[in-house]
Amino acid sequence: MATIFCFTSTGNSLYTAKMLAEKIDGKVLPMNSGLNQCDDDVIGFVFPVYFWGLPRIVERFISEIKITNKDAYIFTVATCGGPVFGVLGRMKTLMKSKGIPLQYGTQIISVTNYLPEYDIKDNDTIREKINVRLLKVAGDIKDRTSNRVAPYGIINKMAYKTYPDSNCDSFFTISQACDGCTICQKVCPVGNIAIENGKPLYQHQCEFCLACLHSCPALAIDWKQKTQGKDRFRNANITLNELIGFNSQAR
Repeated sequence: MATIFCFTSTGNSLYTAKMLAEKIDGKVLPMNSGLNQCDDDVIGFVFPVYFWGLPRIVERFISEIKITNKDAYIFTVATCGGPVFGVLGRMKTLMKSKGIPLQYGTQIISVTNYLPEYDIKDNDTIREKINVRLLKVAGDIKDRTSNRVAPYGIINKMAYKTYPDSNCDSFFTISQACDGCTICQKVCPVGNIAIENGKPLYQHQCEFCLACLHSCPALAIDWKQKTQGKDRFRNANITLNELIGFNSQAR
């Protein structure tokens, strides 16, 4: 049996996990799904890179999960807009603390969607490169390939210090375009959004995944003064309902 645990915000990681699961005959489960134990033969972790490190929810999930099959093949795949440097080394350290080696780690260069700093660049050429890369990674996993991952270094640690804390949702703004559709609440993977008087109210337990911002159909959500007028993004292979359904399981 094979299980892939996934954290996703705009669908890049979910698409990656789904494609890998299809090739290795596995299933995909959300991180923080209440499952704290796994004894499968193949166990994978797929997630986006945040500030050259792991999303907080990924850190928590990996720290808490119990892997009872000590002979399991463990792999991790990071989706990112550019090189991940030592991010995979952080995963190796977390697994080592459990007495379990990380056999394989790699990255899938995906569409950059960190909107406060970048514009969205999505096209068929990028998508085709992603699919080609996914086939290679799936083949490696089926063959139980082992590789070396770079250590989590000083550059990673310095960049990770700029990761906004869970109160960063104070900087989200809601424009008059908001029509109270509640999609932001539904798509949030940690249940950080309440609805009050028909408007989103953030609860200060934010992962800064920006799922709410990207998924708002009215483009009513922005962060500081850095996202106004920019295109939003969701992986073209993942529907909004699918993303909502997956993230609702994570809560």
